[in-house]
Amino acid sequence: MAAPPPAAPPDTPTNPPVARRSLSHRWLLVLPFGWQVALVPVVNDIDLAPLHIPFPMLWQLLGIVVTSIVVAVVFRLDRRAGVDREEAEFLASTAPGGSASAAGQGGPTGPGAVR
Repeated sequence: MAAPPPAAPPDTPTNPPVARRSLSHRWLLVLPFGWQVALVPVVNDIDLAPLHIPFPMLWQLLGIVVTSIVVAVVFRLDRRAGVDREEAEFLASTAPGGSASAAGQGGPTGPGAVR
């Protein structure tokens, strides 16, 4: 006679239910694309040359700044939504051996790591 299957663990503070996070802020990443690609026909016809730089070139340079700002904003909104914790859990579950210690078996890396 087989033993009954174990019951699911109750929702405790250490095992909270997974809530669906809103990641709609990632649509902001469309803005740099629109800046760099969609508006080129409009920008290409402008004869203005501020600082003796052709306007389309200045537009592209400003697009780099806008893209950096948008990516930084999306990164911070992702962190607020808990995506970094979700990513760490995913990496821990897919690491060889399936444990969190196996995910970091190579030791600490990154800035400030001592080897």
